[in-house]
Amino acid sequence: MNNKYSCAFIALIIMLGFLSFINAQNNCNPTVAVDSASYEGVAYFNYGSTSKSKSQKYLTALSVGQVFTGYVDNSSYSSTVGFYGRYLLPPFALKVNATQGDLLDRIQLSWEIDALGPSPNEGFNIYRDDIFLASVGPNIRNYNDFNVIAGVAYQYSVRGLNAYGEGNESYALGFQVPNGVVTGWVKTLSGNPVPNTQITLMPMQGFSAKFDAADAATASVNNDSSFIPDHADWTMTFYIKTDSANANAGVISIGEILLYVRAKNSSSGHEGIELATLPSAAPFLAADFVDSLKNEWNHVTLTYEEVTKIMRLYINGALVGLAPFNDNVPVGEEVSNEVFFKLGNTENGGGWNGKIDELRIYSTLLSELYIPEIMHGTASSQTPNLDFYWKMDEELGEKSYDIKNRLKLFFCGVTFDSDIPPVRTAGTTNEEGYYRIESASYGTGTTFLAEPMKSFYLHKAIKFTRNSNSLASIPNFAIPKKSTLELWVNTSGAAGPQTILSKNLRVMNSESI
Repeated sequence: MNNKYSCAFIALIIMLGFLSFINAQNNCNPTVAVDSASYEGVAYFNYGSTSKSKSQKYLTALSVGQVFTGYVDNSSYSSTVGFYGRYLLPPFALKVNATQGDLLDRIQLSWEIDALGPSPNEGFNIYRDDIFLASVGPNIRNYNDFNVIAGVAYQYSVRGLNAYGEGNESYALGFQVPNGVVTGWVKTLSGNPVPNTQITLMPMQGFSAKFDAADAATASVNNDSSFIPDHADWTMTFYIKTDSANANAGVISIGEILLYVRAKNSSSGHEGIELATLPSAAPFLAADFVDSLKNEWNHVTLTYEEVTKIMRLYINGALVGLAPFNDNVPVGEEVSNEVFFKLGNTENGGGWNGKIDELRIYSTLLSELYIPEIMHGTASSQTPNLDFYWKMDEELGEKSYDIKNRLKLFFCGVTFDSDIPPVRTAGTTNEEGYYRIESASYGTGTTFLAEPMKSFYLHKAIKFTRNSNSLASIPNFAIPKKSTLELWVNTSGAAGPQTILSKNLRVMNSESI
């Protein structure tokens, strides 16, 4: 072998070995012994050229410096080699992203090219579900697809183009959150509007959020905002289905008021809900689910009245308990809660396996009269006093959107599940008899049925407010000497004896009853 080539190869081997040693020292992973049998690395040469070295066994060509490619041949093969030879290929696969519910009227694609790969200097081809959709120029990095159906997931791919052909495909899943709207008018036979009528659609649709023991979902708001109104009435409702729960298993935590909703330990044989002011503290309010509804969907409602500082717990529309609750969090405690609102694993050692659906927060105190409407029908972005509402109906992806403010609830291991509670897509008529039902996703070719239902006042109760000194007068009537008076009373907490019913100056108070 020529001596000048021998010297050149010795220099090259020394340089490659040195580069390999430097690379090993800068690696964050634990260092391993260098294999001295061969060396790999990157070498930089300036002002070089292609040089050929021959021996009795090998024929080799090197691409050095400004030379684009080198040429290798022997009795069987001929090849073009060199670092820049990779540019003589179709474009490599791109990094493609598609929006998943982020936009209300379209799905937006975006992609990035491999900076060290072949240039897609002839543009890009875009495919949806492997069907050609469009071609765009080489400087385009975004594409908006408006011709989509909300609630349907699409698989997109983008492939680069150059003189050597179409590049490799890369895929991204994109969809819009169900946003269909159904409107109508309810009237009598004489043409008069029928207000306050609930319209429900069949068949039922939607999904729920499924949690395993270590899964969680989190949402946060700006520093000047909150999930719960400051020192005001509020209501939170949700459906829950418990598969299993350990002690102090977290379901919902609201850090800004230090309220923790936990699932009862399933090993006790009684499934239910309990409320506490600390993750592992003793509950101040708790209730069991009916035995026949174990491992089934149960509706939970929490209401807080600022004037009385009383929190009420309803299970499936029935009041099961009430207790004092102080929402005045000591200064500094809320700072330690980085996430104001969290579902599932609250990192307190407890594990809850189950599902949540139809999570809503109202900035008002809802009474028992409205809970059945909430239990059996969805709400809309125009529902009065509704601040947050997660329907969990996205089906795919890693987040759920609040339909009121588009606030994202990020999933950490949580998945969507087709097991849903008995809630119909619904709306309520206004004073003119018109209704608007949101978040319907029936698509084309699907027949759905709208069913109106009116809850008349004969089935409702009279509500008295203590601060207003409210009362109701009943027309005078005679009572025999032997008679029985019967009435149903639901008290919000008596502050001393209070009159319930009086006649002829004979008073029955809360103590006597």
